[in-house]
Amino acid sequence: MAIKQKNDLNNIIKPFFDLNFFFIIITIILFGLLILTSASIELSSQNYDGYAFHYLFYQLGFLLFSIFVCSFFLYLSSENLKKNYKVFFYFFLFLLILGAIAGKTAGGSTRWLSFYGYTIQPSEFFKLFYIVWLCAYLDRSKNNIRRIEFFIVPILWFTVGAILLLLQPDFGSTAVLFFMTLLMLFIAKAKYIHLILSFIIASLASLLVFALNPYMVSRLNFFEPCQNDGYQLCWSLMAIGSGSVFGKGLGASTSKLLFLPAPHNDFIFAILAEELGIFGIIFIVLIFYLFFRKCFDIGDRAIRVGLPFQGYLSYAIGIFITMQAFLHISVNLGLVPTKGLSLPFFSYGGSNYLASMLSITIIFRIYRDVYKKSINSSIR
Repeated sequence: MAIKQKNDLNNIIKPFFDLNFFFIIITIILFGLLILTSASIELSSQNYDGYAFHYLFYQLGFLLFSIFVCSFFLYLSSENLKKNYKVFFYFFLFLLILGAIAGKTAGGSTRWLSFYGYTIQPSEFFKLFYIVWLCAYLDRSKNNIRRIEFFIVPILWFTVGAILLLLQPDFGSTAVLFFMTLLMLFIAKAKYIHLILSFIIASLASLLVFALNPYMVSRLNFFEPCQNDGYQLCWSLMAIGSGSVFGKGLGASTSKLLFLPAPHNDFIFAILAEELGIFGIIFIVLIFYLFFRKCFDIGDRAIRVGLPFQGYLSYAIGIFITMQAFLHISVNLGLVPTKGLSLPFFSYGGSNYLASMLSITIIFRIYRDVYKKSINSSIR
C-alpha cells in the first residue's frame, strides 16, 4: 500500500517538476544558508552592534523575494521566453550601460544601480539573459553556425558585454561569459578553427588586460602568496589548509574573526573548508556536480523531443551556475586572480541570489515543457 501511494504521488508530481532536481536545489539552498550563518556571525556582530544574524536574515529576505518573483516567472513558458528573449536581453544591456554611466561605486568597482534606497547589480541579470539570447540565436542559426558570418555574431555581442563589464571592472563575469560563449558554440557544432582563433584572440586580449592591471599579476604568486598584494589569498589558503581532513567544526573558524576579508561573500568557500575540512569540500563539489548533471539530463531530453532552444538553455544554465561555483573555488585556492566572484546560493547578496533562482526556475519550466511534449512522443 505504501509503495502504491508513493507511486501515485510521483505520478502526480512528475508532470510539474523533477523531484530529484528539486531535492538537489533544496540541499544547495539550505547548505548555503548554514555556511553563510557561520561565516557571517563575527562580521555581523562587529558591523551591527553585536547583532549576529543581520546577514542571515537579509539573505532569507533575498530568498523569499526571489521565490516571490520566480513564482510569476514560472508561468512564462520556455517558448514565450524564446519569443521575448530580445526584450530581456536589451533591457538588461541598457541597465548595464546605465550602470557604467551612473552606477554606484564601492570597493573600487562601479557595479550597482540604486533605486529608492535599493541596489541591484545589473551584470548578474545581464549574464543570465545574455545566455538566453545566445541559446535562442544558436537555435535559429543551428544550420548556419559553421559559417563565419553567423559564428561572429555571438562573438561581437560578447565583446560589447565584455567591454561594459571590464569598465566596472568585473573580470570574473567577463571570464564566465567568454567560456560560456565558446562552450555553447562548441555544443552547437561550430567549426573548431573558428573556436581556436576566438580563443587565441581572447587570450591576447587577456594579456593586454593583465598588462594594464599589473596588480592582478601579483595575485598569482603561488609560491609566496603572502607577499606584495596577496593578503586576501594568504588568509584564504591558511584557512583552507588549517581545515585539514575533518575541519575545525561548524562555527569554529578563526579566519572569519576579521582576518579574512569578505568571509560572507568572496571567500565563503575558505570558511567552509576551514570548518568542515575535506569532507565539506567533497560535499559542495558533489552537489554542484549533481546539479550540473541534472541540467544536462534535462537538456538531452529536450533535444531528443525536438526542443533545441530548451536543450541549449538547460545545458547553458548548468554550465553557468557550475562554472561560477568552480571559479569561486579557484579564486579561494589562488588558481586564478583574486577578484570578487560569488558562490551561487552561498555568498551574501541579493542580485546574484535572484539571478541564480531565476536560472533554476527556467530549468523547472523547461522540464515541464519537455515533459508535455514527450507525452506525445516515443520518449517517456
